[in-house]
Amino acid sequence: MKLRICVVPILLFITLAPVILYSQTSADYDSLDAYILKAMSDFEQTGLAIAVVKDSTVVFCKGYGFKHLENEAPMTTSALFNIASCSKAFTAACLGKLVDEGKLTWNAKVTDYIQGFRLEDPYITQQLNIKDILSHRSGLATFYGDLLWYETQYSNAEIIHRMRHLPILNDFRLQFGYQNNMFMIAGEIVREITGKSWDEYLYDQLFKPLNMGQSRACSKHLKPDQDIAYPHLKRKVQEITAYGPNPAGSIYSSVDEMAHWILMLLNDGIYNGRQVLSPRTIQTLFAPQTILPVGKFMKEAGIHFHNYGLGWMMFDYSGHKVVEHDGGMPGYLSKVTLVPEENLGFVILTNDMTALYSAMGLKLLDFFLKDSDRDWAAEYLRFQKQRETYLDNKKAERESKRVKRSKPSRMLESYVGLYRDTMYGDARILLKDKKLHLTLIPAAEKFYSTMEHWHFDTFRIKFADEFLPEGYVNFKLNTDAEIVGFTIDLPNPDFHFFNLDFKKVE
Repeated sequence: MKLRICVVPILLFITLAPVILYSQTSADYDSLDAYILKAMSDFEQTGLAIAVVKDSTVVFCKGYGFKHLENEAPMTTSALFNIASCSKAFTAACLGKLVDEGKLTWNAKVTDYIQGFRLEDPYITQQLNIKDILSHRSGLATFYGDLLWYETQYSNAEIIHRMRHLPILNDFRLQFGYQNNMFMIAGEIVREITGKSWDEYLYDQLFKPLNMGQSRACSKHLKPDQDIAYPHLKRKVQEITAYGPNPAGSIYSSVDEMAHWILMLLNDGIYNGRQVLSPRTIQTLFAPQTILPVGKFMKEAGIHFHNYGLGWMMFDYSGHKVVEHDGGMPGYLSKVTLVPEENLGFVILTNDMTALYSAMGLKLLDFFLKDSDRDWAAEYLRFQKQRETYLDNKKAERESKRVKRSKPSRMLESYVGLYRDTMYGDARILLKDKKLHLTLIPAAEKFYSTMEHWHFDTFRIKFADEFLPEGYVNFKLNTDAEIVGFTIDLPNPDFHFFNLDFKKVE
């Protein structure tokens, strides 16, 4: 929840500054449609849906490809996708509703609402406030602690308790560290104030007034008869796991209903004549809080600032402020983009993990704000292929460094036992059929694997989660040549296995 939570690193923040183009014709939309169809083919994209709002009207709304490739079920604009981290804006809006009602202030302390909350640093623990947790400036580094929620059975209370063991690596309120767990804490604050769970409050205060009747807070709330865009990985359909509500990235919605959300945000908080959010709250949500770096590409494109507000990112395009958020979970990538000054907004939802969603985001900005025929799809397809080549080369490089014909330093029985990481929890290694088997107990349904000897005291693993690549377990010995622990080398941009340090306890 990428509840971001899943993100494609090379695709982030590659943008270009637009200029104003005031009118579009129906022929332009035909051209846009043709462009999308070609890009779908070039990327071999399973499915995609887009809705565009301009001047308080939905001017473009269409589904492409398939919502279930094996069944050849065509994509619809009503199909529900996991919008992943685009859920964060809804959570920030929930807290904004409480501010509107006078039940909360943006500077209220987390410890006023979450009993027993503690981070490694006592000062941050006492000072952390609502704006801090919604703008990723807590002092925790990006994605640190995500393994506590991903595929685990931990309750929110257990996750909050274990967060005290996470290292503080960033400067409090100065450095950006993308934190899904902080949005989970925001959801718990909603519960403490209202007596309702985050999802109950979401349905009542946002989905209901926005006429988002088919949208769901999480996959567990989906019904079999609903229109669902199934997740795919490399065009292979994946089952939807029944997960509970997570304020950082569990919402399922369609482009049809996300258009209602965009219409409200662009209309000073009003939808169908009802004031859903106050203009002041929307202004606060869209106000910069945490400074982000402006990379080389962004500088070359004329971008001057890059910030995070409350559940939203923002940057400038040729004098225009753009407010945006991406989302990613296994099998889903999403984007919501707003240009308030131009009364423009769009949502892009995909059910396979290619770079197309980012390319289309830029193409739509160009279509409405800039007279440009730059082929973003072709550029992003090249980026994607370059990354695939890079990963293949890294894998080949590792293979070339493997010390063949080496053996483990100990008998396989010596590696068997219970191991514990203070922050994450327990792992167990068993010997079955003359092979070692690893299970990370908090996520036992996905994080299990046989262990293939690689070289010396390193073993190769491949967890059942298809989203994750293969990894390596490296055992540590003491001076008496006894196995005392292990670490996991599993390179991926989202989940930091390198932070885990398992010690043998049994």
